[in-house]
Amino acid sequence: MYLTGPKSKKLPRWLLGLLIAFGIGIGLLWWQRDHLPTKITGLLPQPLVLSSPQATVVSMVGSNNQVKLVYAAVVTPENDAFMADFYLDEVEHHLNAEWVGINGRTEVETYVVQPGDTLWGIAAKFGLDIDTLRWSNPDLESNPDLLPVGSELIVLPVIGAHHTVMEGETLKSIAAQYGVAEVDIINYPLNHLSAPYRLEVGDKLIIPNGRKDFSLPKPDLDTDYPLAWPISGRITQGYQDDHPALDIGAPYSSKVYAAGAGTVIYTRWARTGYGFTVIIDHSNNLKTIYSHLKGSLVESGTYVTRGQTIGEVGSTGNSTGPHVHFEVLEDGEQVNPLNYLR
Repeated sequence: MYLTGPKSKKLPRWLLGLLIAFGIGIGLLWWQRDHLPTKITGLLPQPLVLSSPQATVVSMVGSNNQVKLVYAAVVTPENDAFMADFYLDEVEHHLNAEWVGINGRTEVETYVVQPGDTLWGIAAKFGLDIDTLRWSNPDLESNPDLLPVGSELIVLPVIGAHHTVMEGETLKSIAAQYGVAEVDIINYPLNHLSAPYRLEVGDKLIIPNGRKDFSLPKPDLDTDYPLAWPISGRITQGYQDDHPALDIGAPYSSKVYAAGAGTVIYTRWARTGYGFTVIIDHSNNLKTIYSHLKGSLVESGTYVTRGQTIGEVGSTGNSTGPHVHFEVLEDGEQVNPLNYLR
């Protein structure tokens, strides 16, 4: 091997061997990066893999009143990013998410109002909430007391809303209206959507987990308790042996807050099922985990205070709708978060 130019000299064999060994070493480090200590892997470049065509990167930059998402993306379960290593190797993989209707229902149904029926009773009969019935039947939305005998109601198989496409609407605008991610509307099988996702006026769409009134108050700091709630939402799945966490449903893009003061030790894609995850290490042998986020508003190594905004609700990983998967670990063991919350 010779250097270019008429006066080039042959490289010494010891230098050539050193360069080759260095290159092989870097290659081995990169190949085995998932099994290296954090101090070493932190020095290696971290790739961000986004799904196509549904992945979108969000960056909010502008006036001093705005914030910037350090990391943000909407991805689907097919994305290779879901195979990234998770901070806690002992955490089990979640099963692939499937759109299973309430009580096994898989189709939109029509219910004929009977004498003595109430809106609450009909909702309870189908395992829904009153708002799902209201947002699926325009007459009820404007007047929930209008329930004449013999009238027909649209009943969805999931909690959410039934939307009729209007002039000028897009998937993006409809998703924003109901506080969900576009991908949740696209992936719901009863919508029968396929690329390039063109909508026609009058089309009917099911908006799973869609909400029309989705402004959430910031949760109280609850300083008399070990931890504060990370978000004001509805518990959609409680703590169980096979689900050692709380799932807290909330509109897409809602702010997520630190449950306690501590140092952020993880802000990236987690292993299968968890999507984008933030982990905070607290000083009292506690760690809190926030998963399925849209993105992070903090970086690893940052010290955060109780109630500080750390991310936004997303639908990343194996998720059938926007929510926060909230875990608490004490001395490395998963414990029931309700024991630490008001």
